[in-house]
Amino acid sequence: MDYNVYGAADFAADVSFREWVLEGNADQAFWESWRAAHPEKEALLQEARVMVLALRFRTNEVCPHEMEDIKQQIDQLLNESVKKNNGLWIRRIGYAVSAVAAVLIPFIAVWYYQGNHIPEKVYVHTGFGETKTIHLPDGSVVQLNANSAVSYPAQWMKEEVRTVSLEGEAYFNVSKAPAGLHPKFRVLLPDVTIEVKGTAFNVYNRRHTVNVLLEEGKIVVNDSLKMLPGDMMQFRGRSPQRLHADPVQLTAWKQHRLVFSNTSLSEVVQQLEDLYGYRIQFRDKRMESLLFTGSAPASDPGILLQAVATVHQLKMKQHNSVIIFE
Repeated sequence: MDYNVYGAADFAADVSFREWVLEGNADQAFWESWRAAHPEKEALLQEARVMVLALRFRTNEVCPHEMEDIKQQIDQLLNESVKKNNGLWIRRIGYAVSAVAAVLIPFIAVWYYQGNHIPEKVYVHTGFGETKTIHLPDGSVVQLNANSAVSYPAQWMKEEVRTVSLEGEAYFNVSKAPAGLHPKFRVLLPDVTIEVKGTAFNVYNRRHTVNVLLEEGKIVVNDSLKMLPGDMMQFRGRSPQRLHADPVQLTAWKQHRLVFSNTSLSEVVQQLEDLYGYRIQFRDKRMESLLFTGSAPASDPGILLQAVATVHQLKMKQHNSVIIFE
């Protein structure tokens, strides 16, 4: 594959690239190396990543018989594109078909839903280093952390449970039993469902791990686990674990701060990679277990990186988004 000629849609269509974005794979070293060697492609890679994550949300929103209608629409649009464009498109059509489908399915699905009076979905995402505040149709407020996304119905009906899907991290302030809407509110994650009745809580969903911190009210996780204010639970696999963590540190991102207290450098690095798209490496693996305590504005993660280097007397080399400590 000559990735140098790929566009964002082409990367999103590539199986290896999609697996790297969603869950990591055997080609992880290749993609990290390729990304570091092609800084001019960073914007394309980020665009492709957003497309992959968007498709991950959308794939469960259309049932099989609706997919057939969507496929016919895609085929028609592809045929029209081939007629209108030059030979370069024809040469690339074989590996780009799935990418085109990834781009078109959300829009065609919206068209199909509207034609059948089924509410469309709203999809909101944040880039690296960006946060957003979202006001839901029921008056609930979602604060979305960097490199995260939520999906929810544009119109909420009284007979339907209020639902929001989350990828990444968000803080929820949920309206209790709003007039004219269903009293139940649910946050949907790949392996975890959180049922809410008027409450405030933080949800972290990254790297096959879900952390739930409840600050106010009451929630029920996976239909059986009841959580009370102050509870912090981690879901990784089938067995939930109760954690002892500082709520102030965990929700500092809402105040646009990065806060760490006796945190291993491996955990610090993980958060910086998730929030800002860095690729951070240690020349000596033993460095990962070193502890760090400090704080910095979320708008300038470079301050935190310099602090880590200074505290532990490390040399830091940076080339675009690749950082090496030695």
